[in-house]
Amino acid sequence: MKRKLKIKKILKQNFNLKFCEIEDISESHRGHAGFIEGKETHFSIFVVSDDFKNLTRVGRQRVLNNLISDEFKNDLHAVTYTLLTSEEFKKT
Repeated sequence: MKRKLKIKKILKQNFNLKFCEIEDISESHRGHAGFIEGKETHFSIFVVSDDFKNLTRVGRQRVLNNLISDEFKNDLHAVTYTLLTSEEFKKT
């Protein structure tokens, strides 16, 4: 299963998602640390979920990093997160 689909499945199983967009941005990191030809090494993840209500920005990132920790052990190098509640999303 492609990494993008694995991550989406993990998020769906652990959060009540209002919105979820996962983008493989590996190619834009060609020549940088962690880039591996043909591998999904860098992602941008944008999630809206009210499950984030009582978590700080760093707390939200920690939760997601823990959920996808196995991916970091298998060539995933970096993830950029945008993690918002519904109320925060409305303000953007």
